[in-house]
Amino acid sequence: MPKINNLLKNFFLVLAGFAVALALMEVALRCYNPFEIRFKPDRIVLPVHKRYVIDNAGKFTKLEKITVHTKNSLGFRGAPPPGDFARYLTVITVGGSTTECFYLSDGKTWTDVLGRKLVRDFNRVWVNNAGLDGATTYRHIILLEDYLVQLKPKLILFLVGINDVGAGNLEAANRRKSGGLKNLTRSIANHSEVYSLGQNLYRYLVAQERGLHHQEMDLKAEGTLEGIPEKTREETLLGYKNRSLPYYRQRLEKLVWICRNHGIEPVFLTQPVLYGKGIDPATGVNLETVRLGENLNGRLMDDIVELYNDTVRQVGQKEQVLVIDLARKMPRDSAYFYDYLHYTDRGAEKVAEIVYRELRPYLLEKYGGLIKNGTKN
Repeated sequence: MPKINNLLKNFFLVLAGFAVALALMEVALRCYNPFEIRFKPDRIVLPVHKRYVIDNAGKFTKLEKITVHTKNSLGFRGAPPPGDFARYLTVITVGGSTTECFYLSDGKTWTDVLGRKLVRDFNRVWVNNAGLDGATTYRHIILLEDYLVQLKPKLILFLVGINDVGAGNLEAANRRKSGGLKNLTRSIANHSEVYSLGQNLYRYLVAQERGLHHQEMDLKAEGTLEGIPEKTREETLLGYKNRSLPYYRQRLEKLVWICRNHGIEPVFLTQPVLYGKGIDPATGVNLETVRLGENLNGRLMDDIVELYNDTVRQVGQKEQVLVIDLARKMPRDSAYFYDYLHYTDRGAEKVAEIVYRELRPYLLEKYGGLIKNGTKN
């Protein structure tokens, strides 16, 4: 019996020590947090008036040696909002890393290039980039509810898909609920700096594992994976269809509902990727058979991403939302990408060119009062 009592005593001492350590860490992180944590469990912290100067030497050969990336008073990329906001054609782009374009300098993201193109057609144009690296459509919903509906731009372009691959019911822990011990515990965790740090570290590791991090790759060094058994392919796709896509569809529909309910017009962009059908013009590599992981090659991963793109197309048709099919129109060419997802300067220009070409007729028809003389022709 004394032995059991000693074991229990030691257990509770260890537990108490662990609790004290967590409490001290919580206090320390509240006093000074060296990590930029944008995603809290129940909210987003935008990097207002932030300036990043990034030395790309040794990491990227396809990008500038130094990247300068600036956030404005809203925490977005671009000019501050004009005083007479309602009189402008106001456009915000929302998405993950392929929208934020973190490693492209100010003025070189596809949002910036698109804005300069629109200035040629409209008298008053304001375009901002609200992309957030790693954001899923669940985070886009929070961004909409907490920030964008108050700003009320005329148009929001959503480039979505890749960060939602494999994501299930992200709203299972509904952040707006209150009451009950379970929700009280969740609320405490949601306001913990330690919990936020742990959650973001976990997201980072998942992104690394799924190849969503920023790292220039050599296609020729990636290796090949020729054939994946058809049964494996079918089972893989079925898993995504059953466990992820129904929730993704719900989140897309909610984005549309929130926008339309606040007088904002949504536009969807499908997610382009480098891997998939075709030969890379720059390297001659077969993008279908390039190896992405165990039992995963370019063809299968492209099939997976296309499940999400098809969902975007279907929701767009159902909700009468303009869908710009960037996935089908963007060339698979490594000159436009520094990895399988993220754009070079040339790639961002190509994206902007495609989006502008598809968006221009829609805008000219919808916002005719802001058209410059003669632009319709």
